[in-house]
Amino acid sequence: MVDPANTSLGRMLLDEISPVVMVLRTPLVEEACLKNGLTFIQMLRPFCVFNNIDVPVRTASDQPYRLQKFGLRLFYESDIRQPNLEVAKERLKQVITQAAEKDVSELCSDLPQINNAVSRAENEVLPSWFQFFNKELVHTVSFSDHEAFDHPVACLVVVSSKDDQPINRFVDLFNTNKLPSLLTSGAMDPKILKHYLLVHDNQDGPLEKATKILTEMRSTFGSDCQLLCINSSQDGVVEHQDYPWVLYKSDDLPSQPLRCFLNVDDFNEIKDLMQDLSTKHVIPYMEQKIRVLNQQVSATRKGFRNQIKNLWWRKGKEDVVDSPSGPTYTFNSNESQIRVLGDYAFMLRDYELALSNYRLISTDYKLDKAWKRYAGVQEMMGLAYFMSDQSRKEQSIAWKMLSIPI
Repeated sequence: MVDPANTSLGRMLLDEISPVVMVLRTPLVEEACLKNGLTFIQMLRPFCVFNNIDVPVRTASDQPYRLQKFGLRLFYESDIRQPNLEVAKERLKQVITQAAEKDVSELCSDLPQINNAVSRAENEVLPSWFQFFNKELVHTVSFSDHEAFDHPVACLVVVSSKDDQPINRFVDLFNTNKLPSLLTSGAMDPKILKHYLLVHDNQDGPLEKATKILTEMRSTFGSDCQLLCINSSQDGVVEHQDYPWVLYKSDDLPSQPLRCFLNVDDFNEIKDLMQDLSTKHVIPYMEQKIRVLNQQVSATRKGFRNQIKNLWWRKGKEDVVDSPSGPTYTFNSNESQIRVLGDYAFMLRDYELALSNYRLISTDYKLDKAWKRYAGVQEMMGLAYFMSDQSRKEQSIAWKMLSIPI
């Protein structure tokens, strides 16, 4: 039996359903990174996926399990918003057209490639347009308020050692009116984990000033502070046999060979930064959040008496509007808390805990006529069955429920 995580769907879920980190940075941070033809996020992105992180995780159970695969998704605050529908449709068309043209050119090139295609496994011969379409489709429906996967788990606040009054810059970055509407509209809890990062460009001089700023940061913000030194190569002629950023560069960045001031020491610093952020900050924060929410849900919703109480309370509600969007839930409502609990458990690979909470909230959404949220939970139940390798009968029931006309 194939491990669900090793299937094409499983790999996509591990990539796309992972914790989001919102990035706030100053212009001088971007300026230092652009010396290498990379944005700040592009510089970090190759080091955000861990195939063997091997971290012990304890969620609702007293028995820990080991998390092997993990990843973070980084987004600037300006990108944490739902895409325009018409723009998204045009983007999907472009993705399919470009990928299909590539498929045709490869199949028509010569016969040996066709023979190789025939001999490949079934999951390897899917047309590339289909894989690109799936990935792009996920992005077109991202950052919705009805699910917590795309709600930032943490915020990485980044300031350059060249910035004037860097401590004030850290404070100002988060206290801005440009934060995503998810944080300001009540859809998610704005009290998220904050991690403060000071970036020092080694071409700007010695490290003493940056070290002094880091000490001041820790006395102001606590232990969630780090220093990242980059651009350690003074001449910019460092050549890397395996250039890790090829897949992450934007189309609008220069295509000609770029100078690279990032040497092996910088590589290791970036890698250590992302591993430390994941293992010592994001994962423990999510574990604690799951345990707190699970205790709250167990006290108010689980058990026969609580279920009966909730059922009678919902039957008495008369203010639910029967519309496609359904009622609105704030982040501190019981329904939102249960959905967050399920989504956090899914991202930490505790699929049984995720499934139990999706089941619990499914009835609430149905009674409230919150059809979009109900459909979303049914979808996640099917995916949780799949990833936990539950029986195909249970899995198919969830998918059938999703397709039943309301």
